[in-house]
Parts: sequence; structure tokens; C-alpha cells
Amino acid sequence: MMPPKTPALSLKVLLLLLVASATAAAQAPTVQKVEPANWWTGMRWDTPQLMLYGANLDGIEARFIEDGPEVTAVHPAASASYAFIDVRLPEDLAPGTYTLEIEGNGGTVTVSYPVLAREPAAGRYQGFGPDDVVYLVMPDRFANGVPGNDRVRGLRDEYDRSRPGGRHGGDLQGIIDHLDYLRDLGVTALWLNPVLENRGRGSYHGYAATDLYRIDARLGSNEDYRRLVEAAHQRDMKVIFDHVANHIGIAHPWIDDLPTDTWLNGSVEDHLSDKHYKLAVSDPHADARTEELLKTFWFVDGMPDLNQTDPFLASYLIQNTLWWIEYTGLDGIREDTYPYADQAFLADWAEAILAEYPDFNIVGEIWDLAPAYTALFQDGTPLPRDFETHLPSVMDFALSEAWREYMAGTGTLEGVYHVLAQDFLYADPAHVMTFIDNHDMPRALYMAEGNVGKVKQGLTMLLTTRGIPQILYGTEIGMVGGESHVELREDMPGGFPGDSRSVFHEEGRTAEEAAMFDYLRRLLHVRQEHPALTEGDLTHFSPTWSNNTYAYLRATGEETILVVINGYETDRAVSLAEVAPHLPDDGRFVDLVTDEALPIDAEGGVPVGGWGSRVLLVEGAGQ
Repeated sequence: MMPPKTPALSLKVLLLLLVASATAAAQAPTVQKVEPANWWTGMRWDTPQLMLYGANLDGIEARFIEDGPEVTAVHPAASASYAFIDVRLPEDLAPGTYTLEIEGNGGTVTVSYPVLAREPAAGRYQGFGPDDVVYLVMPDRFANGVPGNDRVRGLRDEYDRSRPGGRHGGDLQGIIDHLDYLRDLGVTALWLNPVLENRGRGSYHGYAATDLYRIDARLGSNEDYRRLVEAAHQRDMKVIFDHVANHIGIAHPWIDDLPTDTWLNGSVEDHLSDKHYKLAVSDPHADARTEELLKTFWFVDGMPDLNQTDPFLASYLIQNTLWWIEYTGLDGIREDTYPYADQAFLADWAEAILAEYPDFNIVGEIWDLAPAYTALFQDGTPLPRDFETHLPSVMDFALSEAWREYMAGTGTLEGVYHVLAQDFLYADPAHVMTFIDNHDMPRALYMAEGNVGKVKQGLTMLLTTRGIPQILYGTEIGMVGGESHVELREDMPGGFPGDSRSVFHEEGRTAEEAAMFDYLRRLLHVRQEHPALTEGDLTHFSPTWSNNTYAYLRATGEETILVVINGYETDRAVSLAEVAPHLPDDGRFVDLVTDEALPIDAEGGVPVGGWGSRVLLVEGAGQ
């Protein structure tokens, strides 16, 4: 007898089963990206927190299939598009690719996670200091080494050299191609404006990042940036990374799907603006809420403010910085908008970096004209404060302003003297970054209304007084620019296809450009050749009653150099009456720029041309 037939499934039941099966499959976790994409063995930071991007990542569990790395915790995010996984890497972990298994929501997915061997530290993470000269480059405006990446599919096309605010095509390869030019000039360190991906409108400057682990493809690739650092190191040059912890770009994918409810300060629809209350950090009379307003406002509407008090974001930012340093071997960081971020976070961030890389250096942008305020942020400050920074260096905007006012005719050399006389406020004035102009300030020659003599005086003071000098690209050819950001950020002639001439070669410079180039190159090489200019004690003398001449000494036990600035349009014999006790009775000066020998004449003074300067090596008894 045949067994009875099983009734066929009804169409309705079959459809329900198919839908249920499809729903279960759709709810299974997927992982599209992991940040950081790898880590290294032997790091002090041996507990990385992985940020997973994907779908259905709520309620997951995770483990490594192989022995070695250990998952210590899994944290769900506000959005199922993310999850955070805490990992511990044993000290003796062998380098290799490990398999991370993610399970939950009815499915399992595996992710390969590389743990790499660290490269030898020799020649990497070197830091920068007073014996360096930093050359600031805006990559988009310097040189175009790969015209094929001027337009990249998937990124907003703003390539238009005829438009000052457009992208002009400069890239990392263009900088690599001209490293020998910079080394010959006398540059020892490069600071590049931010090079991370910026998808947003008008973001050629780089300060509105949309991917913190990717170089903007219009500048090159991650590997290209690594090659740049290596190429610089081969030429005994260092590289400084422009970092921004305070904000990102409005086009960052996070904005449409935030990882946590506290990832940002405010929202696209509702946020604070124009709260530049920088002094609130130190003001003893500040309203209790003012400092909070400073930390939480949006720099501009297109730059959402990151909330570094969010623990997941804080770990993300610290690890991201460590990742770039380890991956590339870069030497220092310039931290943008330093007072605007949470100070407790920044202290932890700097401490983690310097613990991992003891020779590294970080300079903070503290844009204020009061030396006391700027000095407050340098590590070891003698000034009272209720927060720590671990910040080795700060940018000296007060000295910059004094030089700029002198060149513009609205200030005097007495103003320069006045700023330097306040160096007692700094824990270490030798490790303060000095500059005449940068990418945010009208250029020196524009401020001086074309007075080349005054600009040369400014450069002389910049390169012969205390601090870590920074020079803006194009200064060596007397680039003028204009008042606005886009005007001052001109293209370097010869760095771009179709340029009629190239200032990177002697024959491509005008007579005026050649004169400025030769003067600055000579100054830079004099600085390299004479340790007194980088490590010597500074002794300066109050400008004369007319406020129009200035003299100072840089001295070590082995050499003494006298710098004299003539603030008159006409030639002068600058008095040495106050300097005389520091000079030998039977000696001479050698002008290190012109090689001219001069007798030391305490009564007659030193002849200096109108708007001129001298850098004089003191030779004689005891020198």
C-alpha cells in the first residue's frame, strides 16, 4: 500500500517562507569598511578600537578566529550602520592577517584584519625644531605633477585654473618633483596644508575633510603621501602634517548617518556660530558658559564641529593620528584652530602621540596677538592655568603682527622689541614657531606695498632671531598676492602645464624674483652654517629714541653674530654704543650675506643701507 501523499504547500505559505528567508538574509550583518584598516605589533597603543561601517551591526558579537588578538568589548552605535569593537593585541603578537568574525541578526560575516610589523624608527618621526626652516605649501597651488588626477570620478569637479577659488591641479607628485629645488633653497621641513579627502564645495584648501583615512584623490593616494615623506627624508627634510581635530566638512558621510548621538556639537539644522570666545579658556572673569560656547560652535556652517568629549570619537581621532604617523613616518603636526577644541581631549591626544613618538613635535595654531595667551598653551608654562596641554610648540602671531605692522608702516621696530621682551611668558621661546605670513594672511610684500627692502628686513629678523621660522611658498620669488585668501594663494609659475615660464629654474625668474630668491637662499644657508643663529642666546637692545633701528646678538661659546636693522629709508650708521661691551676691542665684522669685512667701530657705528639689514659675524679676541 502506498503511503499517503504529503499535501503540497500552498502558494501563500510558500511566499511567506520566502519573505521570511529574505528578511533574515537582509538582516544579517554586513561590513563595508573597518577603520583603522590595520594596526601594528609593538605599539604602545595596543588596544585599538575598531570602527565598523556596514549594515545591521546592532546586537552583534565579535571574535578573532585565530589565537592572538582578542576582542575585549563590542559597543553598539546609535545607528546600526556602525559598531565599535575593542581589541587587545598581545606584546608578542606575530604580524599577520587575522580573521574577525562578526555574528548577529541571523548571520555571520568575516573580515580580514592585517596586523603589520613596524618599520625601523631610524629617520622617521624626527620632530622639528629651531635648527629647521619650515616651508608652508598649499598643495593645490604649488605644482601639478599628474594632470590626469585633476578631475576624479566621484569627487566634485571644481578644476578651473581661471577661477581663483577653483581647484588648480597641484598635487603631491608636483611637490615630490620639486624637493631638490626646496632643498637647494635651504628648506629643511615641509608643512603641507591638509591633504585628506575634501569632497565639499570650495574646499581646495583641505580644511573640510570628508574621509580621515584617505588622501584626496586629486592630490594623489595614501601611497603617494607616504612616498613624499620618504623622498623628503632621503633629502634630510622633514614633513609636518596639518591636522584638524575641531571640525570636518559638511559633505562627510557621517553627517547623513551619525555614529552616536553626541558625535557633533549641534546639528546641520541647529548649531551655534560666531562664538570665537578664545579668551574664555584663560579669562578669570569669563561667564561659566562662555568656554562651552567656544568649544561647541561651528567654525563655519560648512564645517560641522566635532564633539571630542564623545569617547568613541576621541579614540577615533587619536588612533587616526597615530595611524598616519606610523604609516608614513612623518615628523610633526600643525594642529589647526587649537583653542576651539576640547582641551582635555587635546591633552590626551598630544600625550598619546608623544608617548608613542618621543622625538615628535606638535605646534598649535593659537591665533591671538597677546603673548600671554599664546604662551599659556605651551607645555610647562609658568603661567597659571587649570588645564594641561602636553603641547611642545605654539605659533607666534604676536611677533608676526609686529613684523607686519612694521612693514606696513603702521608699526615700528620698537613693536618687535616689545614682543620679544615678553619671552619670559613662554616655557621655551626657542620652540615657538615664527612667521611673517601664512596661507590665511596677506603676503609680506602686499603688506609692505611692494617695499622689497622692508620684506628683506622681515626675512632677516625671521631667520636670525629665536624660534622655528616658517616661510610661505612663493616668498622666495617675492610673490605679492592680494587681500583675500584666494588672491594670496597664487599658483607658483612653472608648476602647471601651459605656464609660459618656470620660477623653479634660474632662467625663468625675472630680475626682481632672482634678487629675492638669491637673498633668501643666502640667508637660509647662512642660518644652516652658523649654530649661533639656531641655538645661540638672544641679547637685544632697545631701538633708539626714534624707534627706527634695532640691534641684537645671537651668541654661543664659539661664535657671536650681530644683526642690525635700519628702519630708515636712507643710509645710516647704526650706533654700537650699547652693543660695544659685547664686542672685542681689536676685531672685525664679516657680513655673512655679502662677505664684506668691516672694522668694529664702536663710535662710528655700522653703515647700513636704507631699509637695510646686516648679519655680522664678530671676529677677534675671544671670538
